[in-house]
Amino acid sequence: MTQASTSNLLNRLAEALPLGSRFEIHHLSSPPTPCNAIFSAPPGETPEKTFCESHFLSVCIKSDGLLLQVFALEVLIYTTERLTTLFVSKADSTGYLHLLNLPKGTPSPLKTISSTFLLHLIETRKRPDRKLVLSLFARAQDQYLFPGSAENPGKHVLDDRGLVRWWCQVTDPILHGFPSQAELFRPDSGSVFPRKTTYTSRGYLRVPGCDVHETRNFIPRQALQSSQPNKWLVADPLRDIAKAPNLPATCLIPRFPDDPKARFVDELDLEIREPLSQTQKSPSKGRFPGQWKSVRSLEQFWEMMAFRQECSSGRLVGFLWGVLTPNSRGNVKTINDPLTSPSRPQSNFATPHFLKSPEPDPMNRDSESQSSSSPTKWPFLPSPVSPQEPELPIASPSSSSSREHRFKRQTSTGPVPSNGRRHLVPPERTRHYYWPATGRGEVVLCAKDYQRVDNLLIHLDYSNEGMAAKSTKRWINDVAVVGRVEKWGHAVEGRKPMNKIVILDDVRVPMLDTSLMRKKKRRNDDEFNAGVSAAQRTGSKGMDGPAINDLPLDIVRKKPKMAIGDPGQSL
Repeated sequence: MTQASTSNLLNRLAEALPLGSRFEIHHLSSPPTPCNAIFSAPPGETPEKTFCESHFLSVCIKSDGLLLQVFALEVLIYTTERLTTLFVSKADSTGYLHLLNLPKGTPSPLKTISSTFLLHLIETRKRPDRKLVLSLFARAQDQYLFPGSAENPGKHVLDDRGLVRWWCQVTDPILHGFPSQAELFRPDSGSVFPRKTTYTSRGYLRVPGCDVHETRNFIPRQALQSSQPNKWLVADPLRDIAKAPNLPATCLIPRFPDDPKARFVDELDLEIREPLSQTQKSPSKGRFPGQWKSVRSLEQFWEMMAFRQECSSGRLVGFLWGVLTPNSRGNVKTINDPLTSPSRPQSNFATPHFLKSPEPDPMNRDSESQSSSSPTKWPFLPSPVSPQEPELPIASPSSSSSREHRFKRQTSTGPVPSNGRRHLVPPERTRHYYWPATGRGEVVLCAKDYQRVDNLLIHLDYSNEGMAAKSTKRWINDVAVVGRVEKWGHAVEGRKPMNKIVILDDVRVPMLDTSLMRKKKRRNDDEFNAGVSAAQRTGSKGMDGPAINDLPLDIVRKKPKMAIGDPGQSL
């Protein structure tokens, strides 16, 4: 159990949540595990070595002494040698938050918890010389994580437009925690950010099928009206976060689980017929190998996405990014990047990356030798490690320079598994990832056990309050059994006073001052009849207006009513 990470997250949540609100927080995570690369490799190159780390945050409340899950958020952290990507995989609520009876006008605690948790992961995963990307897509569904919660009448399911706007409001406070480049480097000293700030931020939003003006309506008004007009852009940062901006489009688009654009990329990849070993431009077809036939550019890709079934027929999918870029002008010593080495002069015309030969990183020779000698896959701890147990080194034929980077063989805090195998603990820092103790979950499971606990939610039921309480208790107990801990989870109570909370969602319609309005007086019947009599007296030939002719009373006759059955009425 990582006490440092738990206390850090709890303090952040307590400072952000409204005063008097009480929640139970359960944070589960897995160590960095080798996975498939999220970016396709250029022709002639091997895919990037990528590690994936999973985080699951469960939020509960107490109702009649029983715990009820009200919200859950899953984040996948992909790390490579050059980039860290936080992908929001799933988020869902059960609809039982109203049982807290929060005062009217209180900001949404779920929105506050989401922003605080994502900011906590960003702060603990920043590397001073690497970009960090927060990525997600917003697609409305009745339920994502809690089966049966859609049957709860208290659950408020947002539509597509409301969900895109909700995630923009979650991401905006995170972006405003870091300055933009225009604000950080402006000559005046009125900026609240210090000059030694190591990161600048910018948000990006793409909604296929919506133009620029329609997309800007999803961005919070406070962000557009603030002193940072360039904080959000209606665009995508895919060329900025890729290895090189002039790569084929298939190498620029990341592929995440259950991602609509990833499914479209997989279909377009079937059009690529050149072998991956080709590294020269095809003179007959006029394009580089690895390019699609029907879609030639990234801009055309987004235009075609608007006609996909998930983005048409009245449905919307919003793709959102938050990019944190290292501040090159701050007091940060960056290491030499093998992609753009300063020892090699840069030409005016950029060479495609798949025509370049990779260069080793001079500042990571030890970790490079370790990565070449160590296995690519290893079993991990099923539970947190006890610091009192001795460490046994692994016998390895590697050189002495990489001995301090070797994995340490340790046993878990719980009972030894039936197969008697010991488990390997990955190092905290390598050239491909950074796994600090302050950023781990309260319970750390291996990837296999984490997937098993994650799949357990599919077989639970949250359709009513009684079933939701039983499902919550079962899930918490099963995680404790798999993680070999007796009890886990911590209570957090909000400490933010209500008078300091700014309600961002309150958009008031300007009303006219009632003192400026004058009601038209209505004349009574006597005045009206007097005016008509005067007009009759003056109405004659030779006057300005025509005379008023009254019909004699004997001309107007009413048809007599006849009772049913009279001889003169037809039935």
